[in-house]
Amino acid sequence: MKTMPWKRVLVTTLVAGLLMQAATALLWTNALTARIILTPEFGQSQKLINVWTMWTPLPRITLQPSWPMITGFLLFTLLHVLVYCRLEPLLPGRGWAGKGFSLAIGIWIFQYGYFEFFTPFNQYWEPVHLIAYELLLQGIMAIVEGLAIARLSSMTAQDREQ
Repeated sequence: MKTMPWKRVLVTTLVAGLLMQAATALLWTNALTARIILTPEFGQSQKLINVWTMWTPLPRITLQPSWPMITGFLLFTLLHVLVYCRLEPLLPGRGWAGKGFSLAIGIWIFQYGYFEFFTPFNQYWEPVHLIAYELLLQGIMAIVEGLAIARLSSMTAQDREQ
């Protein structure tokens, strides 16, 4: 098991979490994604459109800045860092990049995949092609976070050896 000092765990969490938040903002708050996800033009369910645009209270993430969501995502990143520290030797892949992609696949499947199946598909009747688009965006977010965690973790190991 890889041990990392708590200070380094927190720094890794903050850096990886902020990078993931930046990727999230770029991917989800642009005009193209809003048009694809929040209009009926591409077959979106009216129920999902109403939840995100009309029915109050609107989702917490629509608040600016959305401190509850930012804090929650940072806590998820902390958990991802701790999981990586624990499972890094068991993750497939060579070097930090391979292991970072492995972590990203785990995040994508177990966090985003579950969410998309349970909430948009199940509760909001979102069409499968829009879920696929959202999973693509979330895959990019997971890759950014997974690679950042793995890289910062590998730098930590190099620092200890010097």
